[in-house]
Formats: sequence, C-alpha cells, structure tokens
Amino acid sequence: MILQEFSEFLKQNKEKPSVSLLFVWLKIKIESPAKSNVDRIIQKEIYIAKNKVGSTFFIGKSPSGRNLIQSLYNFALSFEQQKMARWIHEQKANNFKNCKDIDI
Repeated sequence: MILQEFSEFLKQNKEKPSVSLLFVWLKIKIESPAKSNVDRIIQKEIYIAKNKVGSTFFIGKSPSGRNLIQSLYNFALSFEQQKMARWIHEQKANNFKNCKDIDI
C-alpha cells in the first residue's frame, strides 16, 4: 500500500533522482494533514528531525518505522537501478563505440 503510493509518485517524477524524491514525498506526507491510511502510518512511524546546521533527516519512531524508512530507501534505489537498466537496454552498441578501454 505504501510502496504502491510511493511508486506512483516516482513514476510521475521520472526525471529526478529517486532518493531525492523519497525525501520530498516523505516531507509532503508528514507535513500535510493525513488524508489516507498511508499518510497516517507514515506520520505515526516517522518524524522529521533537524540538526544545528539545518540539515533535515528522517527518523523512525519505532523499529517498524526504521524498517519502513529502510524499505522505502531500498525501493528508491531499486527504482533508480531499473531506470538505468532500461536506459542501457535502449542504447545501441554504436553509442559506445568511441569509449576507451579501461584497464582494471
């Protein structure tokens, strides 16, 4: 349910990095009044913290909240990897013809 809603948000904003979108999506969900069960769960499990420097980060309020953050982060990474795999699949071999060999 939560991943499905996050997935829809990612699909609407394909041009931006998925992990950055996770930050935006969570911030919207936490700071807006709850409209759905997804909003209520996120607000109950995660809160926004700010340090003295002004950096913002998310903290799980409980072990399930920490698992939720980790799962959403992993999903965002996998979405980004899927976008890269699709891009590579769409490329032609000639596009990489001028690349130099790299010695490892």
